Amino acid sequence: MAGCRRGGRDPRVVESVVGRTALTVLLLSLLIPAGIAQADITQADITQADITQADTATIMVEDDLGHTVTLEQPAQRIISLSPHLTELLFTLEVDDQLVGTSRYSNYPAAARDVPRVGDAFSINIELIVSLRPDLVLAWHTGGANKGIARLRDLGIPIYVNESPSLESIGETLLNVGQLAGSPVAASISKQYREQLAGLKSAYENPPSVFFQISDVDLYSVSDQHLIGEAIRHCGGRNIFPSLPASVSQVSQEAVLANNPDVLLVTQVPGQAPGPWFDRWQSFDLLTGRLVAIDPNLISRPSFRMLAGIEQVCAAIGPS
Repeated sequence: MAGCRRGGRDPRVVESVVGRTALTVLLLSLLIPAGIAQADITQADITQADITQADTATIMVEDDLGHTVTLEQPAQRIISLSPHLTELLFTLEVDDQLVGTSRYSNYPAAARDVPRVGDAFSINIELIVSLRPDLVLAWHTGGANKGIARLRDLGIPIYVNESPSLESIGETLLNVGQLAGSPVAASISKQYREQLAGLKSAYENPPSVFFQISDVDLYSVSDQHLIGEAIRHCGGRNIFPSLPASVSQVSQEAVLANNPDVLLVTQVPGQAPGPWFDRWQSFDLLTGRLVAIDPNLISRPSFRMLAGIEQVCAAIGPS
C-alpha cells in the first residue's frame, strides 16, 4: 500500500455529534445502481492504460446516481464520507491523496490518522471547504445528503457511491481509480471479480440461513441487501428473502419457525458475545448451527468484503 504522506493537513479531528451509534450505520442498506459514463465503452473494456492516460486527459465518470463527475486531472485532495470508500482509497494505493474522512473510518490503521469531517448523518461543511478538496466521495444511503448537495452547489466535484450488487464493487474500484489516477485500479478490480467468482457455490438442497445483522436487536436482511446476495452467492437460502425493507426487524418466533440450518450473527472479534448468542444456544434444535461473523467485513462494500463473503461461504458449506 502507498505510504501515508499527510503533509499540509489540518490536524484537527472534528466529528459531528448526532446521537446515533455504529449499530445504526450497520443497519443502512446499500441499493442503487452503478456505472460509468464512457461513450460506447463498457466497464469491462477499461484497462490500466486507460486510467493512466487520464493523467493527461479530461476524466469523465458517471456516479451511481447518474451524475457525471468531470475532472481536468486526477484528484489530488480527496475527502471520503464513508468508511468503505476510505478503505477503497487505501486499496487503490492513493491514500496519500486523502485529506479528510468520516467517523468510523478505522481500516486500515492509518485511516485513523486522517482528519474527521463528519459521519454518515452530518458533515462539517466549513471544515471540508477549508481542506480544499478537488473530489469528495460520498455515500448516498448514509443520510448526509443535504450537506452533500451544499458541497455540490459550492462547485466541489462529488462522486456518490451506492452498491447494488457484489459485482458492482469491482466497478466502483475502477470508477474511483479513474478519478484518483490509481496505478493499480484495473488489476485490483480484476482481482476482486475473479475472487468473487471463485467463491460462488451451489448445492442441490441449499442450506437455509438466518443472518442477524445486530447482536442487540433482532434485525435481518432480505435478498435485496448485499448480504442477502452473499448468502445466495454462497449457495444458501435466506429464510427472510422478502422483508418489507432490505433491513428489517424480525421475531424470535419467526426464526424458530423457519428452523434455519445456519445462524450467522454479527460479532466484532475480541468483543464479548452479545445477548443473542446465549439465547440462541439455549434452543436444542439450534445446537451447532450458530456462527459469528465480523460485521466490518460483511457490511462494508469494499475489497475486504471478499473476506466476509468467504466467512459466509465457509459457514454455509459442508463441514
